[in-house]
Amino acid sequence: MPEPVTLHNLYYLIDTDAWLHQRTGAHDRQASSQVQDFVGCDVFDDYAPRMGTAARLQLWCAAHGWQVAEGAPIEHDDACLSKPVTIVLAATTGFPRGAVALISVDGGPPQAYADVTTDEGYWLSNSTIQISCPGDHVWTWDGDRELLAADGTEHRVTALFGPGRSVISRCRECEAFDDGAAEDMCLCPGFAVYCPTCGQRCQVGLPEIPTFEETH
Repeated sequence: MPEPVTLHNLYYLIDTDAWLHQRTGAHDRQASSQVQDFVGCDVFDDYAPRMGTAARLQLWCAAHGWQVAEGAPIEHDDACLSKPVTIVLAATTGFPRGAVALISVDGGPPQAYADVTTDEGYWLSNSTIQISCPGDHVWTWDGDRELLAADGTEHRVTALFGPGRSVISRCRECEAFDDGAAEDMCLCPGFAVYCPTCGQRCQVGLPEIPTFEETH
């Protein structure tokens, strides 16, 4: 399984599947098959302008009496995620009502999953990563100019790492090998984050989000 976050030269990418896995529960195969048949219907080819996938997903929800959440659709490009994704959140009919996410990744066939998030806002957040070091220093970062510490305080990147420096830097082990100071080649992609408090190499991942426990 790919790493949830990969570091590159001055930027990072969040694995779309890992991001979705945090927010989704059981896969509804029956609803997925139905919505795929619907959005692929030939009748949509006659519409001008062309009706996109997001509009077709919302129309399918309306046809089934599902209430589409405000702000639909949610669309994230590949600026922070590894693959673009289109999401339509809805509530099913009947009792108890279920929260559902209809999801199309990179223009692929839409899939229906249980939405287990406690707040729709978690679907809007697609750029936040967690940085943690062996010394128990933990930060969250959304790629902007500030990091959020575990105590909730905000800190400027320049104040923590120095003027003109980035949160992401060249791997020190890779640099040592390139300079001939180390015999063993580092197997990492070449970039790392070092804790601004203690200097140790950090792990990067996705911050936990609160979810509902699924009932069956």
